[in-house]
This record gives sequence, C-alpha cells and structure tokens, in this order.
Amino acid sequence: MVASIIYLVNSHDDIIDYDSIIIRVMASDLMNMNKSGNMLLLMKTLISGGAKKILVDMKGLESIDSSGISVLIETAKLIRQRNGNLALSNVPLWIQKIFEPFKPDLFINIYNTHDEVINFFKLV
Repeated sequence: MVASIIYLVNSHDDIIDYDSIIIRVMASDLMNMNKSGNMLLLMKTLISGGAKKILVDMKGLESIDSSGISVLIETAKLIRQRNGNLALSNVPLWIQKIFEPFKPDLFINIYNTHDEVINFFKLV
C-alpha cells in the first residue's frame, strides 16, 4: 500500500488547501482480514489530517474479502462526514462483480482511469 499525491493545484500560500489535493492510495495485492486493518488506519489518518479527495487505485489488487470491502465502505462514510469524496480506479471486472450486491456506486465513485478521477474531483 503506497500513498501519493497525483494532482495538486499550485498555491502561493503556506496553508495546505486539501480541496486542491488528490491523494492516491495504491491497494496492496490483498485486501483481506490480515491486511485491511492497516488500510483502514491509513485512511483514518489521511481523513483526520484533512484529506478530502482520496483515490484508491486497485490495479494491483489480487484478492479482496468482506473486511476489505468494509474498509472501503467505512472510508467512504468517514470522508463524506468531512465533506470529502472517495473514488476507486482500475477496478478489475471480477472485483466489480463482487461489488454488485453491495451497490458501492451509490456511495463510492468508480472510474476506469486516473484522468476520469481527476476530472471528477475538479468538479467537486
């Protein structure tokens, strides 16, 4: 799991404007009971620190279980409470099929590419 900033609006202030930053979190190969606790801790830390736009890139994800899905749902709830948004990108088709019963698209924005995510976050 790696976090990086993928979009930053130039600012002349010394104050961090979290409305202008998109933080990308690369999902590890597994989002299961053994690893999801670390992911949730990272997300809570980012959100409590002020992050309002988080992208979870699922390109390298090989397996997800209910605890991994719970982390995404909990993160979406937490960030929405602070007027932020969570987006997923590069979600493999097999994972999308796992997500279908949960209907995450009702509360998590899912996109194919980073450019689509950046365009979405520019509008919110």
